[in-house]
Amino acid sequence: MDKPIAAQAVGCDYPAMTRDYLLEFEAILVGQECAISRREHDWLFTLSGKGSLAVSVPWRVVSQECIEFGSEDHGHLFGLSVPVDGEEICRKLIGNRLVTSALVDRQTADLTLHFGSAIRIDIFNNSAGYEGWDAGVDAGSKSMRGIALGGGDVTVFC
Repeated sequence: MDKPIAAQAVGCDYPAMTRDYLLEFEAILVGQECAISRREHDWLFTLSGKGSLAVSVPWRVVSQECIEFGSEDHGHLFGLSVPVDGEEICRKLIGNRLVTSALVDRQTADLTLHFGSAIRIDIFNNSAGYEGWDAGVDAGSKSMRGIALGGGDVTVFC
């Protein structure tokens, strides 16, 4: 049986069945700059529109050539003279680029952010029980928060 393609909407205008809140959430991410920093137990993606994305699950930066960085790579040597610095790698790869498209997988709640055609970030919601990411975005007159729930659901707050 197919899983319904819908997000649970909390505090949003109803009737909820006539609106695609995930589509609206994806749209509010477009046009955002993104600065990535490591925290003790997760990663913080600070967005230019007075928002942020806290990511506690694995994620990666992919170019047209390869996987450039995986979140689990941070701090490892991999035969180099200094440990991998994920913040610096992301700064070099993403820089001032804007999010050009955002897609939440309707089955798994994986989140993909595209920065043009050359770079993307894949965030894997990898648990049937734990929340994978939590994003709050304020884009002028519109604010939304999306949380990837365990099992692949997403809750959107308006």
